[in-house]
Amino acid sequence: MSACSVQAERKALPISAVRTTGLETAASLLGGVDKLADVLCITPRAVRHKITADRGISDGDLLATAAALETRAKRIVDHAFKLREAARTKPAGSEKL
Repeated sequence: MSACSVQAERKALPISAVRTTGLETAASLLGGVDKLADVLCITPRAVRHKITADRGISDGDLLATAAALETRAKRIVDHAFKLREAARTKPAGSEKL
């Protein structure tokens, strides 16, 4: 079963510049509208409608997007840590160079 709920989209959701630009920025940080659509369990077209303020953006949309950004950020920080560790570790046989 999908993690997406089978709930019809509500009407009269809030529309504000903070919400629309925030969603647009999040789409960019997550890798595009398609990735954000997967997070929100909606179509890329529906995401574009939310970004252009043709549809409202729910608190749930914002919270799900924030959680996805936090997950991605953690992966980036973890990878940066691995790279730093690799830089500190001498490869086998490097002493002979």
